[in-house]
Amino acid sequence: MNRDLSFEERLHNAEACQTVEEYKARHAYLHGIGYSREEWDTMWMKSPNSTWAHQFGRMVGWDEIYLNSVLHMDRQIVTDNFKLMEAFSQLQGHDNRSVTSGGCHALTSDVIEVADDGKSARSFYLTPGTLMGSAGGRNLKRCGFWLWERYGSEFVFQDGKWQWFHEQVCPDIAGNYDKGNWAHDRYIDYLDRDISIGDVGGRPAQLTEPGLFHKDYSITQTVQDTVPPPRPYTSLKDVPDEESYSPGRWDPTGKVTIKIDPSQIKKLDAYKDGEDPFSGVRTHEE
Repeated sequence: MNRDLSFEERLHNAEACQTVEEYKARHAYLHGIGYSREEWDTMWMKSPNSTWAHQFGRMVGWDEIYLNSVLHMDRQIVTDNFKLMEAFSQLQGHDNRSVTSGGCHALTSDVIEVADDGKSARSFYLTPGTLMGSAGGRNLKRCGFWLWERYGSEFVFQDGKWQWFHEQVCPDIAGNYDKGNWAHDRYIDYLDRDISIGDVGGRPAQLTEPGLFHKDYSITQTVQDTVPPPRPYTSLKDVPDEESYSPGRWDPTGKVTIKIDPSQIKKLDAYKDGEDPFSGVRTHEE
């Protein structure tokens, strides 16, 4: 880590850490109320190398992230809300995006490192969360569950401002509030072979890099160190692949990137054949 920094460089790094904390807090709030556009249109880097990953794989490029996290998400939430209105008339007139949401992601144990070159920052967060599901299931009653995740995030300084560049979410443990001993139940499920490690809902409409990127808790393995806390580093390019939150995609301009085989991209049945989900798209900033 470079300790021989000028006052201006130290101030730049301090502002970077403060911005990372602000962005993470904003995300926790906006995600909890279902305000996707207000998050992705204001904080994220619009780059072919921007990525967002979860257990199910990695979204690659701004267009794919926006398709999944905003267009597909908003449409699904509003559609679900209209269905709920048929059973619950009191939902009419409320915010279509927020009424089906109920997440609260706490942020703890943060580790933030700014690169020696001052052009990027990396952060690690634990996020014990509590969520309340919509009234669409379980006899039209709302259900609650808890989870424990880890966030690995990378940010870049471009055009005079810090922008979110990479994100990898790693859910480790989760359970329902109205269920018994979650650890014992997991053990019984394992004995009965009725267990699916790494199987979560909410899969995207399109995915460039599908796969099992992180496994949740199991009686047969220790917790995976998929997103290790960042260590002091020189530049985003020099971060080892095993420590990076998006290996090989260090260039925010997109000029240097990983070649993707088009046949690898997984498209789900979220849109009809031939329908262009990006036609006429307007962002929050516009």
